[in-house]
Amino acid sequence: MKDCIFCKIAKKEMPAEILYEDEEVLGFKNIHPEAPIHLLFISKKHIEWEDEFDEKSLAIISRLVSATKKVAIEKNILRACKFIFNIGKTGHIAHIHLHLLGGWQGDAIPDYNV
Repeated sequence: MKDCIFCKIAKKEMPAEILYEDEEVLGFKNIHPEAPIHLLFISKKHIEWEDEFDEKSLAIISRLVSATKKVAIEKNILRACKFIFNIGKTGHIAHIHLHLLGGWQGDAIPDYNV
C-alpha cells in the first residue's frame, strides 16, 4: 500500500529502530511506548484483516507470533508480557501488526488495557 507507514518501514523508506528481521517479518521499537519494552512486529508484505486468509498470509501471521515469542524470550520477559494484535483500522493503520509489551518492574503486568 502506497500510504501505509508500516510498508514504508518494511521497505526502509522510513526510519525505525529494528530489533528483529527475517525474510518476512520486521520487529522494531514503538515510537510511543506504553511499557518499558514495547515493540511492534509486522509482515513485510501488506496484510489487512480478512474474513478468510490464504495459506501464505496465515503462514506469515504465524511467523509474526513466533518472532515475537523469540524476542520476548531474548528480552527475558516471556513470563510476564502481552502480545496484542491490532487489526482493522486501529488508529490510521490497517496493516496487521503485533505489539509486544513487557519489562515492568517486578514482572507485574499493569491492570489496564492497551
